[in-house]
Amino acid sequence: MVVPMGGHRMRPESGDQRYLVRFTAAVDAPLAPDAAVRLAEVILSLPGIDAADRPSAHARSRRVTASFVIAVTHGMADAARDGSRLAKEALHLAGMDSAHLMELVIQLRERSSTGI
Repeated sequence: MVVPMGGHRMRPESGDQRYLVRFTAAVDAPLAPDAAVRLAEVILSLPGIDAADRPSAHARSRRVTASFVIAVTHGMADAARDGSRLAKEALHLAGMDSAHLMELVIQLRERSSTGI
């Protein structure tokens, strides 16, 4: 489910590039039953995120996965830095302080693509 992010950030500048950021994190503590819902709510509230897909949580493996789209001006290095920061902030704000990023994927989106 793609959720457009209206009003949370200024319109991307014409020189901005859009990147898909996808991450998986391992959590030391057992996951709460509503972990994916809380993570989705937090991601939707963070400034700088243009669109987000519904996160998933796997209680047995204690893993959460989420993806979102950001726009940056200076390329993939900035997207990796900003995407990592946003992912860690989202995990923290969702109450998953013990989470460790296991995977971070940064993918340049085509200019014509919308959403995730």
